[in-house]
Amino acid sequence: EIDRAEGVSYEIGSGELLEGIDEAIESLTADEETTFRSKLVGGEHAGEEAEVAVTIKAVKERELPDADDDFAQMASEFDTIAELRESLSERVSQQAVFTQGSAARDKFIEALLEAVEIPVPPQLIEDEVHQHLEGENRLEDDEHRAEVTEASEKQFRTQMVLDKIAEEANVQVSQDELTQYLIQSAAQYNMAPQDFVNALQQGNQLPALVGEVARNKALAIALGKVKVVDTAGKTVDLTGFVAVEGEEPVEGDDETVEADEAPAADEAPAKAPAKKRAPAKKKADAEAPAADEAPADEAPVKAPAKKRAPAKKKADAAE
Repeated sequence: EIDRAEGVSYEIGSGELLEGIDEAIESLTADEETTFRSKLVGGEHAGEEAEVAVTIKAVKERELPDADDDFAQMASEFDTIAELRESLSERVSQQAVFTQGSAARDKFIEALLEAVEIPVPPQLIEDEVHQHLEGENRLEDDEHRAEVTEASEKQFRTQMVLDKIAEEANVQVSQDELTQYLIQSAAQYNMAPQDFVNALQQGNQLPALVGEVARNKALAIALGKVKVVDTAGKTVDLTGFVAVEGEEPVEGDDETVEADEAPAADEAPAKAPAKKRAPAKKKADAEAPAADEAPADEAPVKAPAKKRAPAKKKADAAE
């Protein structure tokens, strides 16, 4: 006997135990037992095939409440199940539009990068990659190094294109826009806004965020000038992703931050905000092209299927 576990509560279909256990116990009732063969997933025998003995101690079934007005009042702010269903349907539709818009934005960036030749400074990328891998303690991971290098090169080229668009469109960043971006970024790091700002100031990274906001605005302006269609030829709704060139700052915002004051910020996910970024004084010589169409994958909206919760079985397993 390799191992033994007792009093284990397992929900069929959850995939939390060994492969093959669902088929082995699905038809069993209390006090019945069975054996099956499966590969072990932990310990010194991980990957080895073993015979597993299971004894069912009890069988439970989770019953969901009826989808009625009482449930709607208990589980939401709505009084009727019809209102709750309508709200959920709208939310799914909005998420589908956002997902499709994000895909269109990414494809638009790909189209820009394919149309513009931007030289990438090898030493700058090498330094960035080294710093990234050093922070992850993965300097010897060649495969990961190649992935990070490719991502860094693409990121640099994207920044250069968007910097050029921002320059041509005379993009300025208002104090309100910077504040909103700081608040959103702080939430991504699970930090209080002021703590996030303090960390940025210590690393001299506030100007870098100005560059990020300016590039986001430049991308929104560029998207507003193109027509994006999905694979079926239907125009993609980019309402939440576009901006109008020359748009005035929010009323009451009499202070703006020039985008050219900020160095380009590398958007390195899961990195501390104090990380140093590549300077943005380098601009792309080539103009960003005006794309007429950038196809995007269609994101169909599917209503969530109603499911009955799987049976929960309590088993003693001996391997």
